[in-house]
Amino acid sequence: MTVPADQTRGEAPIAAPGSVVRLDWARIFRLFMKVLAVLTIGRGLFHWAVICGLPNADGITFEDFAPGLQAATVFFAVIEPVAGVGLWLAASWGGVVWIIAVLVAVGIDAAVLIGMQGWVQSAARPAMASAADLALLAFYILVAAAAGRQADEPAAD
Repeated sequence: MTVPADQTRGEAPIAAPGSVVRLDWARIFRLFMKVLAVLTIGRGLFHWAVICGLPNADGITFEDFAPGLQAATVFFAVIEPVAGVGLWLAASWGGVVWIIAVLVAVGIDAAVLIGMQGWVQSAARPAMASAADLALLAFYILVAAAAGRQADEPAAD
């Protein structure tokens, strides 16, 4: 069986007039996971840079952090690159590890908002960082659900 030349180059055949062109949610989800992987690995590498001696955004070095903040920095330095690799590979565990990291970070930020004292005050991030994480999490869930629904639909001939 021969394959038309236009399909060997990866081009889609011309759609018939009146046909409905649908979004490929699986492709969108994979692309989003790649972008999210780069961002997550970058954040993890920033934590490693702080551990290795570079000052954080406030100009404080790792040795001067409170013990709770040191623990949080090490936690995110480990979990974020692992999540990023999993996201890049489009493995289901990558999304799960990333969601755990986001929920821990947002949980720390929420603890400060409700008035918890101690190390969480030094580990908390700006509200915009939490809002961005929650927006990315919502988009991840929506696109994953759309890709899953599309995969369950019967193929139209």
